[in-house]
Amino acid sequence: MTELPVVHCWDTLPVCLMGDRLEFLTSVAMRGQILGAIKLQIDEPEGSSYDGASIPRAFWSIVGHPLQTEFRWASYWHDRLCERSRTWSERRLADAVLLTLLELDDVGYFRRTAMWLAVRAYAWAVWSWRRRR
Repeated sequence: MTELPVVHCWDTLPVCLMGDRLEFLTSVAMRGQILGAIKLQIDEPEGSSYDGASIPRAFWSIVGHPLQTEFRWASYWHDRLCERSRTWSERRLADAVLLTLLELDDVGYFRRTAMWLAVRAYAWAVWSWRRRR
């Protein structure tokens, strides 16, 4: 079996803008590491796509466009971790990963804090609703 090319940062991803999504042009193995402690790993098949950071349109002028390069790596991993989270602790970890990756990618304090607060508020609303079901 052929090994997938490994990508460690967003700048080297084989993606193309298709409308409002980034589509993977080839299959790729994505790897990341945070502060040497948390290892991230996922394989993306050719043709899969990603819609960027979940920033409501009303806040684009404050935070930025969802597909801005500086948000892509952090928001990609946040989305993938959130998709797989089954507990409140796993969701909190996903949000902490987002904040850490935004900081490592030199996103300004105000914008990364605003993004983190937004995802924490959303997580609280969603998880509190799930607990009531």
